[in-house]
Amino acid sequence: MAVAVSLKPLNRVPGSFIFGNLEDFKNNRLELLLRVKETCGEVGSFRLGPLSVLVVSSPHLAHTILVNHPQDFDGGPLVRNFMPLVGERSVIFLQGEPHRLQRKLLAPIFQPRRLAAFSTTMVQFTLDTLERWQDGQHIDVVHEMGLLTMRVAGKVLFDVDFLNESPELNDAVITTVEHLEHMTSSMPPLPLFVPTARNRKALRALDTISRSMKAMIDERRHHVRADSNDLLSLLLQQRDDEGQPMDDGQIRDHIMTFFAAGNETTAFTLSWVLYLLARHPEVHARVRHEVDSVLGGRPPTYEDLPALGYLLQVIKETLRLYPVVYMQARCAVRDLEIDGYAIRKGQMLLIPPYCIHRDSEYFPEPERFDPERFSPEREKQIPRHAYMPFGAGPHTCIGNHFALMEAHLIMATLVQRLDFEMLAGQVVTPKVAAVTLQPSRYQMKLTHRPHQEEDVSRPRARAAGGL
Repeated sequence: MAVAVSLKPLNRVPGSFIFGNLEDFKNNRLELLLRVKETCGEVGSFRLGPLSVLVVSSPHLAHTILVNHPQDFDGGPLVRNFMPLVGERSVIFLQGEPHRLQRKLLAPIFQPRRLAAFSTTMVQFTLDTLERWQDGQHIDVVHEMGLLTMRVAGKVLFDVDFLNESPELNDAVITTVEHLEHMTSSMPPLPLFVPTARNRKALRALDTISRSMKAMIDERRHHVRADSNDLLSLLLQQRDDEGQPMDDGQIRDHIMTFFAAGNETTAFTLSWVLYLLARHPEVHARVRHEVDSVLGGRPPTYEDLPALGYLLQVIKETLRLYPVVYMQARCAVRDLEIDGYAIRKGQMLLIPPYCIHRDSEYFPEPERFDPERFSPEREKQIPRHAYMPFGAGPHTCIGNHFALMEAHLIMATLVQRLDFEMLAGQVVTPKVAAVTLQPSRYQMKLTHRPHQEEDVSRPRARAAGGL
């Protein structure tokens, strides 16, 4: 068993003699992480049976680990559990030089000019969803946001509309997403090789996805178009420093990573934003006024985003309160000392943005929803290490600008076309999985707003070259 030997006092929250804090970690994880911070300070620990787990809640120390010592940690067993789903060559699992080379290869795909091309799909699929929703309808918000972002992901990744063009692939993707949810909510997660009915169903779905992806890769290799903007086509066009293309396995792993990392996380972010706007009508009114003033009745475009600044503040403050990846798991690959803490090889660490974002030194009244924290003037005063909804260091989410753009455009479209209100008597609480944070299921009543006529004399906002 790995043990952290500290040169500084290192406190541990009390727990069961045999099981430690396993019950709390399964059922009250956020409360446990906050309790470690409040009881133990910047670094504390708890036990999962015989396993000692460190919790790093200090923004400075988290930054030091993620940015200055990335080579000294990997994802550990918690992260490796997902290798069969997304592939062993995913950037999630790569370390050191192989990771750097793959990030370099992928970076051009997420340049601003590429993001602008994806924006039309995001807005059009949102408008399609609005056509399906009836005036006065009650919707399951988390479910509907999941359907919307899944369609966007399918079109952006494969140029396939899951809902209308490939029902078999759509069903397989839904099964895989459901299995991922189950794995992330289980402790410990049951490996895929264990022959349970659930695992067999997931393996059949993964086989369907793999066969479909192989067919699409083969077809695109022979008929790739220079003007194709889906990620599969772009990956096929990428070349490394020696001029070599990616092989099919690399492409499959990258596509599965982008889907797993980007689909549900954006759906959860949108669900949290809608919930917070419903809870704060004065913020909702200001967002609505901004959207109406900037767009004048027409659908939003990528070029409009810089002018929709207050809406972006709302999204950023939502990610502060409810970071979709609420904790990051790291595992020491060698013995080392950081800021007076001696950490042994094999030691598991949890770095929880959920706790870091509640540091009152940087965010006074941290439980209060206040988008003004991210006004241009005040955002400059927030240290980078105090706000990390997309991680930090070399393993920062490569699709962070994509995710922000998607949430920005979808929310602008929803606010422009709809009013929404919570149904009475609902209590929305955070629901945790392995590393993701979603709201409990809740319903809203939708009211279609009178459609504004576009003011053709209104100048469009200039492109800002990215978020």
